[in-house]
Amino acid sequence: MFRRISQEDIRTPKEAYSYAHQMSKPVPELEDIIAQDPESSYWYAVNVLKGRFEKGEDAIAQHPKWSYLYAFDILKDRFEKGEGTVVQDPEWSYKYAKDILRGRFEKGEDVIAQDPEYSYWYAIDILRGRFEKGESIIAQHPYWSYKYAANVLKGRFEKGENIIGQDPKWSYWYAKNVIKGRFEEGEDAIAQDPGYSYYYAMDVIKGRFEKGENVIAQSPEWSCRYAKNVIKGRFEKGEKAIAQDPEWSYWYAKNINRKRKKGV
Repeated sequence: MFRRISQEDIRTPKEAYSYAHQMSKPVPELEDIIAQDPESSYWYAVNVLKGRFEKGEDAIAQHPKWSYLYAFDILKDRFEKGEGTVVQDPEWSYKYAKDILRGRFEKGEDVIAQDPEYSYWYAIDILRGRFEKGESIIAQHPYWSYKYAANVLKGRFEKGENIIGQDPKWSYWYAKNVIKGRFEEGEDAIAQDPGYSYYYAMDVIKGRFEKGENVIAQSPEWSCRYAKNVIKGRFEKGEKAIAQDPEWSYWYAKNINRKRKKGV
């Protein structure tokens, strides 16, 4: 059963805040205890004072998350005392720029540039263009390299092409949506995946992708689709795999063998 806290029970900032919250009013005699902890200070400001808690600001300023939240929820403006710690974390630096400053946070750019995700979002939401300082870290990740090319540069991101070229999925999407043509550096990776080999043939080459045919031939589904939609005829390499699957054998016979008979 819930037990109400009494002042005599209080030993920690969390207990002091809980008591004040329970009383639904400020408790000045406990504020020195609350002010020792950033989280308790933040919640005391939000739920009890419903405004600034100056005594707790030094503690809040030691933690990037609580500095950001204090600025966002309490000050509705920048919290300069906490910026020195915000700049130590890429997530909170990005959020501080986006939600508090609503613009560049130059002091936080070095740390943002250490994280590919927040470098991308900083470019999209804050700079609305290239974030050159973050490009080296973005270029180490195929997903963020693709996203950066497609949505920020709206063109090739040559620095990231090496890492993109190691991933079949992002090589395909990079070829289709960014280059809008063959991405030869990624074809070895694409050729390791039957699905992306098929889609690369269909959407990018618009014809046979011979490098990917060996892996396609291991899959009855993709062999059948490749025969019907790319070759538009028999795919002999894939017939052994197709023959092991009754469903795809049926579709292969219906769509490919019937065409051959009609053509005789």
